[in-house]
Parts: sequence; C-alpha cells; structure tokens
Amino acid sequence: MNCPSCSHKLRRIKVKSDVLDICPHCKGIWFDSGEFVTFFRELAKSDGVLPEKTRLFERRQVQNTNETIENDKSCPRCDIPMQTFNYCYDSNVFLEKCPNCHGIWADGGDVFKIAQYIKQDSTAVKIGADLARQAEKLEHIKEIGQLGRELMQSTNIGMYYMPRLILPLSDEEECMRFPVITVSIILLCVLTFLAEVLWIRDAEEFFRIFGFIAGDFFSVGLITSMFLHAGILHLIGNMYFLWLFGDNVEDRLGRIWYTVFYLFSGTAASILHSIFNHNSSIPAIGASGAISGVMGAYMIFYPYAKVRILFITRIVGVPAWIFMGIWFLLQLVFGLIHNITDYSNIAWFAHIGGFVFGITAAYLKNRMAQRHG
Repeated sequence: MNCPSCSHKLRRIKVKSDVLDICPHCKGIWFDSGEFVTFFRELAKSDGVLPEKTRLFERRQVQNTNETIENDKSCPRCDIPMQTFNYCYDSNVFLEKCPNCHGIWADGGDVFKIAQYIKQDSTAVKIGADLARQAEKLEHIKEIGQLGRELMQSTNIGMYYMPRLILPLSDEEECMRFPVITVSIILLCVLTFLAEVLWIRDAEEFFRIFGFIAGDFFSVGLITSMFLHAGILHLIGNMYFLWLFGDNVEDRLGRIWYTVFYLFSGTAASILHSIFNHNSSIPAIGASGAISGVMGAYMIFYPYAKVRILFITRIVGVPAWIFMGIWFLLQLVFGLIHNITDYSNIAWFAHIGGFVFGITAAYLKNRMAQRHG
C-alpha cells in the first residue's frame, strides 16, 4: 500500500500490541477498521503524551468542515477518494476516512494532537469532580429542606413551646458553674444537623433509621432522635429553650445526673408520644421532648424565679411556675384537640410526657434532699 499524502510505500510496523501501516517519509499512519480507537486509547495512557491545557471560561473555536470528497487522497486499500472529517467535532484535527472499507488515515503531525485531545487534563477532571460534588450537595440540601418541611407538617416534635405572642427572653436565676453538659448537647445537635445537610445522601432513609417511629419503640431512634432536627428553625428553637433553662437544672442536678435525667426525659416523651400515635410510621425527631423535661424540673427547682418574657409588645417578669403552668396547659389543650381531630403538626404529647417526667424527677430529688438534710 502507498501513502495517500506522499505516495511512499507504507511499512508494516508493530506498535505495542498493534501492527500498523506507517509511512517512513511523512510519518502518517493508516488504520484499518477497528484499529484506530484501540491505538489511541493506549497512546493516551503514555507518560510522554501531555494533555491539552483546559481553557476555563473560554469558548473553544471549532473549525467546521463538511464531509467533502478529497480528490488528492485516495484510500491505500480501495483506491477511491476519502472523506475529510473533524475528529470528535471540536478537536480541530482533520482525518480522512474511506467510505468503503472504513479505514482512517492520520497525517504524521495529527497523531499526537489526537492523543493530547483524548488524554484527560487532571486539573479539569478535578474541577469537574468538585463541581459535580457541589451540585450534589446543593441538591441534597434541597432534599433535606423538603423532607424537613414534610416532617414539620406531619409529626414535628416542634420548636414552638408557646404562642408566638409570648416569648421567654431570660431568667434571673444565676448558676454556680459553667453548664458543660448543656453546651455539649447544643454542640452535638448543631454538629449532627450540619452532618445531615452536608454528608447524608439519603435523608429519608437516615431519618427512618435514626428517627423515632412509634410502631418500632425499641430501636436506636429512641435515643438518637432527640439529637436530630428537621430544619434550621427547628434546631434554633429547641437549642434556645435548652440554653435558657438547662444551665440551672444542670447546676442543681450535677453533670452526671443531669445527663441521665436529660436522656430519660427524652425517653419519657417518646413513650407518651408512642401511646397516642402507636399507628404512626412517620419518624419523629427533635430535642423538644427532653427539653420539656428540663422545663418541668426548672419549675420545681425554681418556682419563684422570675422569667422575663416578651408578651405581645411588652417585656414583663413572671414567676417560673406561672410561665411553665400556662405552657403545660397549652400543651394539654392542644394535645386533646389533636387526639380528637387526629391532626396536628406538633407532637404535643411528647412535650407533655417529658414535662411530667421532669416534674416527677425534680420533686423526688427535692424530697430526697429534705430527707437527708
């Protein structure tokens, strides 16, 4: 066979695992049908071939060409005119192809251009992978938000403890030491929420495993659910009330017993929630049940401590027992309404269960202190 470009006789040369027809004069290569792709895949793996530098944010200028008949280059096998085409549309490397035997001719200078084009630029690959990960994270955040809204609309052991017209601002009871456990619980809940948003791929499956489902009481969700939250407002509301009342209860109980008390308050909340929602298969999540226990204990330990609240447009101070008592009555009223109508977007009985446990535990603690006093 003769070279289509310079008419020199082609030589059969073994290149790795392929035997190719190469022109010794112009270094062009003839590829029989099926040889082209295999050869360039192997060549692109070579360390001697550097990839084309990716030009970010710059449109690649493509030299278009129509499939026209080349009169001066004929197929070395069929001796008929070959067609010109732009390899992969935008490589700007033009090859000739025989319409009969489908062999391909590449001029000598085009061989390494194609190899460079095929070889991936590691920088571009990394950028592409990073962009794909960022897109996946954004999509995942959307899924978390959507699932959060669904949870808040269905069971939502919610962040709302009082009507929006009544908001506690602070209490006047001072602590003797820094609330290590309360701060640790807050940090754990915040970090867990960040993990939900950034790393959990299947949020629905995650909440089904680690949320509390009333029909599956003895599961890991009994404990883990009290550290999960369905959205940023859900998290902020719960942590706000924990910070407001948890420091004083921790101060009274001590760090070890406060930790035990917090976990049992959350468990008691789940027990009462499961009694009134035993047919529910929707995972309940949130720290509000355990925090309700903290509020119940606060009312017993510090009944006359002044709680500064924003009441509509005025800031007033009321004794803790009045604030907590009104709060509990509201939970009870709305819980009964939920039980009658079978619809609510807040798990009222989880609040009630945690609060009753907190009152009981604090009362027994005071009785024991009096007996040993």
